[in-house]
Amino acid sequence: MESSGQRNESSVSIFFIVGLSETADPQILLFLVFLAIYLITVIGNIVILGVISSDKRLHTPMYFFLANLAAVDIFLSSVTVPKLLYILATAQKSISYAGCVTQLYFFQLFMVVECYILTVMAYDRYVAICFPLNYTLIMSRELSCSDTKVGEGLFMIVVVIAGMGPLIFILVTYGRIIAAVTKISTSKGRQKTFSTCASHFMVVALYYGSGIFSYIWPSSTYAMDKDVKVVAVLYTIMTPMLNPIIYSLRNREVIQAMRKAVGIHSNQRG
Repeated sequence: MESSGQRNESSVSIFFIVGLSETADPQILLFLVFLAIYLITVIGNIVILGVISSDKRLHTPMYFFLANLAAVDIFLSSVTVPKLLYILATAQKSISYAGCVTQLYFFQLFMVVECYILTVMAYDRYVAICFPLNYTLIMSRELSCSDTKVGEGLFMIVVVIAGMGPLIFILVTYGRIIAAVTKISTSKGRQKTFSTCASHFMVVALYYGSGIFSYIWPSSTYAMDKDVKVVAVLYTIMTPMLNPIIYSLRNREVIQAMRKAVGIHSNQRG
């Protein structure tokens, strides 16, 4: 029986964050390192967005998806890194319950969005390589006038399979791409075709490789727990920074568009 209407209740209002180390002092060196990484991430992805939007030659499905990936990377890193920088600079290793829930919600949201952008990019390369004559017909702007209930149902299915579904689709897509490329008679043709997928494949490998290690690999020992923290930093902070670098350094069209944009800016200043 309950006595005088009193209940035994407890609630959590604040979380204490262990962080990358157990020291209680500000970590200025790590603060400067992660601040530099964050600035490179934001500036690099903004440059990618600016170049793609300003050059009409890049207004194609592949670069449309790349622009969306750049935007998601900015949001993804901005969800966690500013709080991390604050913790490193002040050594106040705490976060409110509401702040933690909000951060977790948006982090998972942008992680799932990035999974599906990478999936669509893989499908784009698959269509370009396996069905080049139908590429513009398949990868076009589509309008849907169907019943919204169907879309809502599909959305729920997507939410359920958001974990491994995109990865399985990407692996199957690349399997078919490899099968199609092996049928090309000349080695130069095979190399050129593979180069169109190399940047995307590197991003997928980095993103999913670090994510799978962090969430699936057992963490029974303290050493493994530290490794998981390092990997978590890799895919939450390093991957958004490396994406624009990988795509810009390996993409001749993006480099040419950057040079064109820099040249126009220099002429205007001159």
